[in-house]
Amino acid sequence: MDAQKSPDFHFYADFEKKEVLDNSGRLVGTIHDIALSLEPFPRATHLILRKGLIKRRYAVVPWEKIERILLTIHLQFSREEIPFMDGAPSFEFTLVRDILDQQVVDTNGQKVIRVNDAHLIQVERDIRIVHVDVGIRGIVRRLGWQWWVDPFVEIFLARTDYLKDNLINWRYIQPLAIHPQKGTLKLTLDQKQLATIPSPDISELMQKMDAHQRLALFKSIAPDWRPGVFSNFDLLLQKELLENMDLKEAAELLSKAPADQTTDLLEEIPKSVADSLLALMETTKARRLSALLGYTSDSAGGLMTTEMITAPHTATVADIVERLRPLKDQLETMDFVYLVEGESRLVGQVLLRRLLLASPAEAASQYAYPRPIYARAKDSLREVAFLMEKYRLASIPVVNNGKERYLQGVITIDDILERIIPFAWKRRAKMTTP
Repeated sequence: MDAQKSPDFHFYADFEKKEVLDNSGRLVGTIHDIALSLEPFPRATHLILRKGLIKRRYAVVPWEKIERILLTIHLQFSREEIPFMDGAPSFEFTLVRDILDQQVVDTNGQKVIRVNDAHLIQVERDIRIVHVDVGIRGIVRRLGWQWWVDPFVEIFLARTDYLKDNLINWRYIQPLAIHPQKGTLKLTLDQKQLATIPSPDISELMQKMDAHQRLALFKSIAPDWRPGVFSNFDLLLQKELLENMDLKEAAELLSKAPADQTTDLLEEIPKSVADSLLALMETTKARRLSALLGYTSDSAGGLMTTEMITAPHTATVADIVERLRPLKDQLETMDFVYLVEGESRLVGQVLLRRLLLASPAEAASQYAYPRPIYARAKDSLREVAFLMEKYRLASIPVVNNGKERYLQGVITIDDILERIIPFAWKRRAKMTTP
């Protein structure tokens, strides 16, 4: 039994513009590009050739029709059997068009990088991408200058990092090539790999992309992951993404995004568009957002979110615990359960941690504050901050007024800090300006 041939490694620069010969050794053309499969380590599927200096013509050769790969590529058939065409052939994913000199996402280093060369592994005639080269040496290699630059660096700049190839394993690479019909990225990573990147890091990566790449990556990630990524964008980027989505997609996204962020965003877009989005949303969510839109941004109503935990004032501890089960992912940001009478009149508030120590059969109201502490929807930012500081609260409920006390939403300490910190920095800058 023959021993399996050990693999050879090449850089694409070794093949770039190299000659392709037929089975008689006659020139067919030069390498123009290589079509690739969309898989974890993309495999070469077709060779794209070109010929002609003034009027270029192109041909496609299936990879299995290649006889051998040396300094030149030899085909299994004669050049008369190869039909050339005027325009470059279209493939979903190719090495030169979609990878070389393009930006890609390094999901391990969590950054956007530029590819200068591709590192290839060859076993028999099969070739796959295994690394991308993002170093200066990759550029020098592609320009054909390595023969004199490398010796020069070895003699005069021996301590430089230039001679170390800056390679990144392909398993961590996601190209930013956009599918022309779908408008999504041509994914070489699976959703599980993408999902290993925290939402804030994906959002930060997307901020370094252009608008088209940003939208394509956003559309490529799993729908249930999008709201978390979206919520980490600033208002301008949220607006940009929203403007490039169809109404149904946008409504579905906003219905899962934090209510306070959604309100800010709806205030920034034309009223007719906001109304259309609200009409497409789930009724309860739309009603809450419509209420939030009626308040100024520096009032309690403008600061609050409508995402909170409520329960009837007659509920037992067991009733509330059962209500909390589907909300387990949200409990980190919620510290109170608000007890309401009728539809929404606030009559009490209970710390979640107190309920954890209570008997399931007991009434939750037994563990409520003696009287509810709340802000009114028209209270100013200063008044809300004063109440939260006075009672040492991380969140405070908002009611319509002090008489009826219909529960409208809740304000968290994060909501307050988001408004106060920029103001404080501006004041500090003015005070330190000479």
